[in-house]
Amino acid sequence: MKHLLLIATMLLTGCMTTHSPTKAPDISINQAILDGDIKVIKQHLAAGTDVNSKDAGGWTPLHWAAGEGYKKAIKLLLSNGANINATEVTGRTPLDYAMTTPETRIAALLRKYGAKTAKELRAEKGGK
Repeated sequence: MKHLLLIATMLLTGCMTTHSPTKAPDISINQAILDGDIKVIKQHLAAGTDVNSKDAGGWTPLHWAAGEGYKKAIKLLLSNGANINATEVTGRTPLDYAMTTPETRIAALLRKYGAKTAKELRAEKGGK
């Protein structure tokens, strides 16, 4: 009887709330990165969006963040397991795209986390 009373009390006071899974936002994580919208990126991550998912061109969210030079998004993606050396369909890495932006600190940040260029990855594998 005590258990039933305790359960009823918890239900009435709201102590036994259930948590529903977070729904991903209506816009893609890549669009959120292009918009520079950290709040939406965080919502995607909370909903379980794959940080290593690839679009039709093989770009991951990290490629987009590096190419746009968004330091906060880069750090957020990396702290959530983004592959620093993911390659897109032509073999280019996020660092390759960061090096095309005028913001040199982005390439330096990626290097700090172990980023390599496509050329460096090929050299490691014995390619040209």
